[in-house]
Amino acid sequence: MVQVASEGLVGLNNGGDTVTVFDESLTQVVSVTYGSEGGNNESLVRDPDLTGVTFVGHSAAAGSNGALFSPGTQVDGSPFGGDSLSVSVDPSSFLESAGASAATGTVTRTGDLTASLTVTLSSSDLTELTVPATVEIPAGAASADFDIDAVDDADQDADQSVQITASGPNLFTGSATVTVSDDEAPIPTIEIAAVPTVLSENGGSSAVTVTISDASPSGYTFDVGVDDSSEASAPATVSIPPNATSVVFTVTGVDDALSDGFQTVTVTVSDPEAIILERNLTITVTDDEAPELPTIVINEIRTDDVGVDDDEYVELYSAEADFDLTDIWLIVLGDFGVADTSGNVERAYSLNGSSATGNYFVIGSDNMLLATPDYPAGTNIFENGDSLTFLLVSGFTGAAGVDLDVDNDGTLDSTPWVSLLDAVSLVEPGDAPGTVGFGYAESLGFTNVLSANGFVPAYVFRNPNGTGDLIAGPFGDDVTPAIDSPGAENSGGGIDPPGPVNLELVGFTMDGSSGSLTVTGLGADIYVVESSTDLGQADAWAPLGNPASEVDNPDGSVSFNFVDPEAVGETKIFYRVAEAP
Repeated sequence: MVQVASEGLVGLNNGGDTVTVFDESLTQVVSVTYGSEGGNNESLVRDPDLTGVTFVGHSAAAGSNGALFSPGTQVDGSPFGGDSLSVSVDPSSFLESAGASAATGTVTRTGDLTASLTVTLSSSDLTELTVPATVEIPAGAASADFDIDAVDDADQDADQSVQITASGPNLFTGSATVTVSDDEAPIPTIEIAAVPTVLSENGGSSAVTVTISDASPSGYTFDVGVDDSSEASAPATVSIPPNATSVVFTVTGVDDALSDGFQTVTVTVSDPEAIILERNLTITVTDDEAPELPTIVINEIRTDDVGVDDDEYVELYSAEADFDLTDIWLIVLGDFGVADTSGNVERAYSLNGSSATGNYFVIGSDNMLLATPDYPAGTNIFENGDSLTFLLVSGFTGAAGVDLDVDNDGTLDSTPWVSLLDAVSLVEPGDAPGTVGFGYAESLGFTNVLSANGFVPAYVFRNPNGTGDLIAGPFGDDVTPAIDSPGAENSGGGIDPPGPVNLELVGFTMDGSSGSLTVTGLGADIYVVESSTDLGQADAWAPLGNPASEVDNPDGSVSFNFVDPEAVGETKIFYRVAEAP
């Protein structure tokens, strides 16, 4: 057999399929083509069976009795070889109250008719219909009739299908299916619905409506169950009044002292007689205690790197190994690159269902090269060149695209979260608002990391790891390599970043021909470079302007370059490095 499909995979439900049958000499016996797909889902068969020239849908063939398939048998279900019995019933459906002789069955035999034949009959469900134990087909006759008696019961069991089977010695069995219709009213059904589906454990409630398909003169009573009585309560039973079709009952939150977050309870309404099918629904109960959250901090951030920003990431850290991130979100506020807007939720990453392996968890670009992210967040995930605020929160109810600072005044108008665990802002140089966005972390009690070189910090890290302040690190280039270590201790990048110690001057050089000064130092205190022509006697010491450039050195020191136009010429000028007031 060769099958050709017009399109897609080979199958008998594709429009335009052709099935060709060949004999052993490869001579074509028959070829059949399905038309357009019609969803008939039945076989094709010769009509008449075996001898027909044309093929038709099985249900339309003579003798099929509407059947869709007859694999391994003739169209009417009888075997291709050997003598057999077949059964027909008239009518093929009747009420259970029809009583005796509700229908007439006929059993027919094939083969030798010279002797009488005793046929054994059986019913597959004696609670719906009965048949005689046997029926005799007389000698010379091909068939015999028998009575089918309906059995009336008090069950609301809807329509039932019953199979009548005929069997005899050395004969293939035959059968027929009969439908016995119920004369009792159908079993009613119930539906339940809750408004609202979320309630607080502290005085919250939900109205649950039970609706039944058919009213009763005597009404109905149902059992009510709540699978977690420590979270919600409901009445033990609820009754639909006589001739009514609905009733409302109340589910109430149960206040406890546990910090257990959101809990889901299942409310079930069931029939005590187990006749009407039960229904259930779920309700969420919110907690009113502050969540017990692990101490998690933002430990390291990279928002920009050389090239195509493959290695953007945020590293989380906790001293508690394998920490759970249930209900934790990483939120990124920015301006979408639009001038005079700030506080927009650019990214909202739900970490719910995640947990750390060890003490670190990395949210990063799908194509990170530095490490494999625990939470792949896409590509080009952070904006470059603008102020960004990273928030680690629990219970976030906002969404990406929402503006949390509508009036752009640097203060968040809304804080759609339950708890704020940590925050850091990478702040663009300049005065916000305008083309410069705000950093919000400082106003929330956390850290704003400012620019020291005219650019938004592209890399920040905690120093010491996990507990220290977030400070700016090197961008990473041929002169000053990057010290990123996502998923590992920050000092593991090969360079121990400077600790928060007093300033130590490493170098202080001056080029008189260009007015260029270079100050190199270690530490984290703030100092200024001042100048005077007479060591401050008549010409007071005055600070120079901002440095023209900054270079992070491989040994952890930082070099600042200043340019003083007054230094070019014959005038003697003195310079000093002084601690900022």
